[in-house]
Amino acid sequence: MRELISNHKPEIIILMETKVPFSSMGNFFNNMGFTAATIVDPVGRAGGIWLLWDPTHVNIRASNVTSQVIQATIHKEDYEEWILSAVYASPHPSLRDELWNNLEAAAQSMEQPWLVAGDFNDYANHNERRSFSTYYNHNRTQKFAERINNCNLIDLGCVGPRLTWTNNRHGLANIMERLDRAMSNEKWRALFPEGTVRTLPRTHSDHSPLIVLTQGMHTRPSC
Repeated sequence: MRELISNHKPEIIILMETKVPFSSMGNFFNNMGFTAATIVDPVGRAGGIWLLWDPTHVNIRASNVTSQVIQATIHKEDYEEWILSAVYASPHPSLRDELWNNLEAAAQSMEQPWLVAGDFNDYANHNERRSFSTYYNHNRTQKFAERINNCNLIDLGCVGPRLTWTNNRHGLANIMERLDRAMSNEKWRALFPEGTVRTLPRTHSDHSPLIVLTQGMHTRPSC
């Protein structure tokens, strides 16, 4: 984490599946300038969403906090305010349905630029999964794609490896999927026309870190 922050200098950090309560790591982030946070701690070792930011660069006001999403307003000097939904979708289908019902309801009344990013525990088509198994759940991927469309979200794509998660097994048992992504509505894309998503190499996690650069590849990233 120190290396990621030193190399990429994010203004916002989103961590998911944290395994530990924030109280055990608060000083670590404070010492690196991330002195403000909205937290959903894990239950046992399941779940957890931490939204942290450097208040010298950006101000954030959370408006909706659940076990699967933190929705917040992002304010930065000289920029229009926009909405961030930091998502950790449950691995349980019924709970994911609750998340998407809430996102669809938010989309219906959304009048501001909106970025939705995180771990969705779903992939949208067969090209977003690599496995030696022939199993492919078409109904699940179709439902996920329909949910994205219902929210009027645009997939921002990525620069770097496309598949963001692995089960860390070897040989024929290995599976890789694109579970993590960033999406936006048209207003966010118009506000940040050079916005880019980079996928970084996996290190200590089974997920690859994502960086959203609001002003393109050569400027300070937002999250």
